[in-house]
Amino acid sequence: DAVKVEEDKDDEVSVAPTPPSSITATTSSPPKQEPIHSPPQAQPAQPSSPPQQQATQTIDTSESSMTLLNTLMETCTTLT
Repeated sequence: DAVKVEEDKDDEVSVAPTPPSSITATTSSPPKQEPIHSPPQAQPAQPSSPPQQQATQTIDTSESSMTLLNTLMETCTTLT
């Protein structure tokens, strides 16, 4: 019994540090990629109410990004 308890403690210790590091890596590494990938995922999530709020936020973000991208492309075209 004592061995099983120790194994459980080892599992808890090994599992606990892992999620914060993976969350930190995911959040810090590709912040620009997340809005690009989230709108297709947000559309199937619309039937449930809590994801609707998140979907609205990501759609607003992607619309802002597209507006900015279009403005930059127009500026580059004008300068060329």
